[in-house]
Amino acid sequence: MSSKKFTIQHDKIWKRPDIAYFDSRDQAKNIDPDQIEWNGKYKRIRELRDLAIFGMALYDLYGTPFFVQMNNVEDSPDAFIMKESPTENLTSDIGPVELTFYGRSKLGLPDRSLVDKLSDPNGKFNKLPDGYCLVIHIGKGLNVDHEAVAQRLKSIGAKFQVFSFQEISNYPDTIARFVVYSPTCQYKDINVVEIGEKFKNSNILGEVTQVKGRPPAK
Repeated sequence: MSSKKFTIQHDKIWKRPDIAYFDSRDQAKNIDPDQIEWNGKYKRIRELRDLAIFGMALYDLYGTPFFVQMNNVEDSPDAFIMKESPTENLTSDIGPVELTFYGRSKLGLPDRSLVDKLSDPNGKFNKLPDGYCLVIHIGKGLNVDHEAVAQRLKSIGAKFQVFSFQEISNYPDTIARFVVYSPTCQYKDINVVEIGEKFKNSNILGEVTQVKGRPPAK
C-alpha cells in the first residue's frame, strides 16, 4: 500500500452510510420521486442518496464499515468514501467518488447505451483520474449491458473503479442491484433497509472525525 498522504481537501466529519441515506430521505420529503431522478434542482439530494447506497453496498459486500461524505469544499470529486486503514493506526483509506446518473430525462429515455455514453470523448471513461471510484445510478426499468461496460474498462486499461446500482423493487423494502465491474463483472442484489438495520444494531459509530488519510491501495 502506498504511503502517499491524501491531498484532496475534504471535511473532517464522516457519516455512516445508513444515516446519510435517511438524511437524503428527509430532504426528499414532499418531492416527486421522478423529479429527484432527473431534475437538476435536486441533484444534491440524489447524489447524497446514491453515495449512501454505495457505502451500504460496500459494507454488505466486504463486511467492512465504510463512511461517506459529500464534497462541500470543491466541485470535484463529488464525494468521498472512507474506511479504516488495515495497516496503519489512526489513519484511513479515503477514496474520491464521482457520481453519475444514467436514465430518463425530461425528454425521455437515453438515446445512447451506457457504454457509449461513458466512452464518449467527453464521457467519464476519458475524464476520470486514476484512483477514483465512478458510481453509476441506473434508472428504473432500463436494461444495461453490464458485460459491455466491463469489457470496455478492460480494453482501455482503466486505473479507476466502476460500480453501478439500480432499484429493482421498492416494496416492501428497497432492493438494489449492485454491480462491480472489475476485475470481473459481479452482481449482487442488496436490501437497503436490511443493511441500514444491520448498521443501526451494530456498535459502529454513526459519525466519526477523521482528517488524516491516504488513497486506497491500487
